[in-house]
Amino acid sequence: EIPDMAQNEAANQSQRNTAAKVLWTAMKLELTPKQRECMELCVLRGMSQVEASRLLGVNKATVCRHIQKARRILKKAAGYAGMGNLLPER
Repeated sequence: EIPDMAQNEAANQSQRNTAAKVLWTAMKLELTPKQRECMELCVLRGMSQVEASRLLGVNKATVCRHIQKARRILKKAAGYAGMGNLLPER
């Protein structure tokens, strides 16, 4: 049973690595610079939308809109790669 757990963990790690590559590629190629910047600040660095808006000098609603659009784009890219469940809706 332990070898099965190790195999499952290896398969899961491989899927996570593939998913990360798909998302990084989509972030670089499909998102606008502002969408990418908002995603990096709020999603990857854990900054609040208010903090990001102050840092970027824009309204919080603008940050929110960029993140929403970016999520839709990344979800579509994940779907094309057969990983449509990577980014659950919020």
